[in-house]
Amino acid sequence: MEQKISELVWLYIKRRPFIKELVRAGIINNSALARKICNEIYGGERNMQAVKMAIIRASKKLTAAQEDLEYKVLSLLKNSSLSIKTKVAVVTSSQRLNIDSITHAKSRYYTYVVPESELSKIKKKNVHRVEENLDLIVIKSSEEIEETPGVVSLLLRALALEGINVCEIISCYTDTMLVVRQADTAKAYEVLMSLLK
Repeated sequence: MEQKISELVWLYIKRRPFIKELVRAGIINNSALARKICNEIYGGERNMQAVKMAIIRASKKLTAAQEDLEYKVLSLLKNSSLSIKTKVAVVTSSQRLNIDSITHAKSRYYTYVVPESELSKIKKKNVHRVEENLDLIVIKSSEEIEETPGVVSLLLRALALEGINVCEIISCYTDTMLVVRQADTAKAYEVLMSLLK
């Protein structure tokens, strides 16, 4: 029974990134979280002590794993550089466009990151969406980034915690490109530079 409770608690925490982060940091009320988990899983406060102990064990497990991973990621980022290209736009199209783009990707749609000066050359016929007043932040890292899990996650989490939305993200070999609104660029730069120091 104890093993099953531990597994249920681990799955509950693992599937909720924000709770997982609070448990890892040790800044969550374990009793309150145990009560919440018990109510959601069992419909009452049955097994509360066992659930609370499983949370405490999960916290220790998460802390050890995160410290190792965070050290690797931050070490990699310390050797990275950051640059900003201002006045870009994101163009989404159902067909390939003949434009000079900074970068592009294709999935169901073609998505282009272009200098705003290119917008006048685009025929609106096949364009699904154009988003202007954006900036492109490029983080250049070593080849180690290819083998280091969690780099992009750490960058995006740091920005999200500051209320900064990343409109587009492109990862290309050692470059991580983040498109943000111009109004968020200064704060995004500040947040990202704090990780690169």
